[in-house]
Amino acid sequence: MNMKENAEGGCPVDNSGMGNIRWNTQSRDSSESMPFGGHSIGGNLWAEDGCVWLYLAQSGWFDENNSLLKAGRWRLCFEPAAFGAHFSQTLFPERGEIVLEGDGLTLTAWAESGAPRVHLEIKSEIPRTVRCEYQSWRTADRRVSNCSYELFQCKEVFFYPLADPVFYRDTVEPSERELVFYHKNRTPALSFQKELDDQGLSAFSDCLYNPQKGRIMGGCMRAAGLVLRRRTKGRWQDTPYIGWEYESEAPLTQTQLDICLLVLQPARLPAWRRELLALTRFSRAERKKEAEDWWRDYFARSNIDVDPAHPGSALWKLGRNANLFRYMMGFNFSGFWPTKFNGGLLTFDPSLAGKSPWSDDPLRYTPDFRLWGGGSHTIQNQRLLYWPMLRSGDFAPMRQHFDFFLRILPAALANVREHLHVRGAFFPEQVGIYGLCCGCDNEWGNRTGLPVTQIKYHFSNSLETCLMILDYHAWTGEPIGKYLPLIDAVLEFYDSFYPENDGAGHMVLYPANALESYHVVKNPVDAIAGLKCVLTRLLSPEPAGLGSPAQRARWAALLARVPPLPTVKKDGVKILAYAATKSPRHNCELPQLYAVHPYGLYGLGKPGLRLAADTALHCAESGEQLTHVSWHPTGIVYARLGMLPEAMDFLQKKLSDGPFRFPAFWGPGHDWTPDHNWGGSGVLQLQEMLLQADGRKILLFPCWPADADVRFRLYAPYETVVECELAGGRIRRLSVTPEERKKDIVCFLRRSVPQDGSVCGSF
Repeated sequence: MNMKENAEGGCPVDNSGMGNIRWNTQSRDSSESMPFGGHSIGGNLWAEDGCVWLYLAQSGWFDENNSLLKAGRWRLCFEPAAFGAHFSQTLFPERGEIVLEGDGLTLTAWAESGAPRVHLEIKSEIPRTVRCEYQSWRTADRRVSNCSYELFQCKEVFFYPLADPVFYRDTVEPSERELVFYHKNRTPALSFQKELDDQGLSAFSDCLYNPQKGRIMGGCMRAAGLVLRRRTKGRWQDTPYIGWEYESEAPLTQTQLDICLLVLQPARLPAWRRELLALTRFSRAERKKEAEDWWRDYFARSNIDVDPAHPGSALWKLGRNANLFRYMMGFNFSGFWPTKFNGGLLTFDPSLAGKSPWSDDPLRYTPDFRLWGGGSHTIQNQRLLYWPMLRSGDFAPMRQHFDFFLRILPAALANVREHLHVRGAFFPEQVGIYGLCCGCDNEWGNRTGLPVTQIKYHFSNSLETCLMILDYHAWTGEPIGKYLPLIDAVLEFYDSFYPENDGAGHMVLYPANALESYHVVKNPVDAIAGLKCVLTRLLSPEPAGLGSPAQRARWAALLARVPPLPTVKKDGVKILAYAATKSPRHNCELPQLYAVHPYGLYGLGKPGLRLAADTALHCAESGEQLTHVSWHPTGIVYARLGMLPEAMDFLQKKLSDGPFRFPAFWGPGHDWTPDHNWGGSGVLQLQEMLLQADGRKILLFPCWPADADVRFRLYAPYETVVECELAGGRIRRLSVTPEERKKDIVCFLRRSVPQDGSVCGSF
């Protein structure tokens, strides 16, 4: 491995573009943890005061209140002590493992790719006593005031008016050589039923998807040669805990800690125990090779190396951090549930996560806490984790996002039919895992079918989900017939909810939101752009055959009703307007730019490029609308419009090292730490600066400076892979698979000398 010193911290870094992360000192606390994981598990691992600490979480651990629970915390200590004078902790992303070394002891942590199991392998040059402690903070039922800010982690019960919610205890079953722990949801306490009753939909309780009922989540811990010694108790960071400590019967030179995690729903305990027992039977050598092969293939599928000849440079870090973000997205590749934008499976102690923009008080809550909920999904944020997967070829986990909406479609249909008395479906911006708007975002006692004012008429997020499904189909060629009822229901809702036409035969979209920023308005730009884009794509000859003749006739009639995009003059320049009517600004989004991304009505080589660029330059009413933090996607728009100076400036802010020790832990921004929609929006911008698609055309380097060396492997529509290397201002290598797609490439690479935006033709 070719290493050089990192100028910032004196830590060796890898010049491969992947960026092995090495620390030569122990961490202060969990905020300085390293991420690792696999299958459906994410973990935070760090060394502190000579001990190794570990948080683990698994996709789908939703409790009665719809919090996303952690599995627990582990501590490993050694005697004689390790990690004193000599210490290193290295993350090898392309192997999916972390290695800690010091004073003759090596600990290797890795997770399997084919099953939810985690392994910590310990080897020592001298015999050592090994102690492994499992710690739980959910050891007793705990009632919390319904107005406590702690309930932001489960917004489904925040301000619940009938009773203070209860966080229920786990069950821990220690035996001499193994420990079993689990949380089984109590049916009478489910937030599903509380919200269903409150929103006037209890009549549908037996026919709607209930992911909480009968859900059991837990696991098993075993360590070779260790036996149960004692029960402990204490306070860690901000939370009391009870621990169960296992110790080696005699000093050891090697041992393994194996942790199996399992969530089933619906399930009974005997069945859950049988499946857990089956998980404890495996061949470590076979599973290790399987995991190594998985990570090797994962990074061979797609990669971006920026400024590869200068590891540690500011440009190099942009590519390194993009790759580290994708590494973290690999942890939930096989999970049933979408990765959460607000930390995914990698949150740590909340008081260490950075200052919340929504509270002046330190967030001294349990490690289960996160802002914006565990089971609730903020759709405009979630999307940014999944858009980059198209260009990286990570198509399988995209179905997590699609299937989530397909599962909750019946709840959306029932709500619209029961309360709005129209056809079709929409999904509120804050939607829970069973399809209802979260209680505090709906306002308790509200039975109108529409949530609070901020998101009351915000429907366009559903259109973006439809577009992502259509793009998935275009990129992969995979059939999407099972998702057409979802797409059709979203379009039918617009047709039915807005039945009136103006004098020109165009629908009148009123009352409506322009995202969360402007309401109540008429003809918002994001809805119009989304309808134009989705309907045009459905009716286009490629891909052909989507929908029945009756559906296609309805879609064509709806497309004819879609009004033109609103425009306005600002500073003497014509730009897109957020809507046809004005409103005070309530948030910091720029809905005008959704006509560029995601809906692609404007871009390089398309009509109206000047209008779109002027909109990007002039539409903001406040500087906070142009910030780079969290989900803000303006850099993607700059890339799509070829606005190179603006794009490079934004990318540097977006993908430079975050404020925590692990460089791809961004946040908290508007959301939480690690802020995954921060990373997703940055990675998507980087991809779009290198490669874009417009129908069959592939735009190469549409917004990239010729003097910035880069090599990449990215995907394009029609099952196409593009591999390219730019060095010294020239394209040194270009490979397109299939070969016949090479004729569709148009290069937009800007030379260092010309300043007129000229391009260099097509290949």
